[in-house]
Amino acid sequence: MTKRIAVVGAYGSGKTTLSTALSHLTGLPRTHGSPMREPIGGEGRSVHNWTDGQLMQLTVNRYAERLLGEAAHPDGFVSDGSVVHEWVYAKLRLVAGSYPGTRTPLEDRHRSAVTAALEAAVDDIGLLMKRHAGTAYQAFVHVPVEFGLTPDNRPVNENFRHLSDSLLLPALQATGVPVHTVHGDVAGRLTQAVKHLGLQDATVMTVDEAVERAAAPTR
Repeated sequence: MTKRIAVVGAYGSGKTTLSTALSHLTGLPRTHGSPMREPIGGEGRSVHNWTDGQLMQLTVNRYAERLLGEAAHPDGFVSDGSVVHEWVYAKLRLVAGSYPGTRTPLEDRHRSAVTAALEAAVDDIGLLMKRHAGTAYQAFVHVPVEFGLTPDNRPVNENFRHLSDSLLLPALQATGVPVHTVHGDVAGRLTQAVKHLGLQDATVMTVDEAVERAAAPTR
């Protein structure tokens, strides 16, 4: 039975909602890293004004948080995102920024010597993350970009989101862990995920109940 699951996708694609619903449906605990905010030494700075060093600091911090969060649930978990996300975000931010003007692939973009050196360091950190992903998760549930960001939730733009997916998917596939892409609304995605993961006989409530609980405001 699949019990170590990571729900993956670009920013704003619906990972949090689906991972919450999947956790309710299966009874597996949900784990996640903290928001990418407030680097030490950069308190109060906008996400767009972080230095490259602060970006790398937060990347390593999130990686450590995910390791600890997953280790706390040896019997299984549903992860909101995965350790590979931190590498994708840092690499993309370094090379293209939060608001890339085009969807030109990263390999075709110009880098300064400084950016190339920082990117090489992030890629080396990313090797640790990808190696961990290959053993930490039994399956990835991928939610593609199917709807736009809300006007009040735009720390990145649509080009960044699509570039994220184009970088993320090959990295996930290279881990050797199965990647299952799900489509549609939350109920549709949840139903597809359960089927892909073989969890039809491991649910503790109905899909509709899990979706309703995932939509309920936290207190």
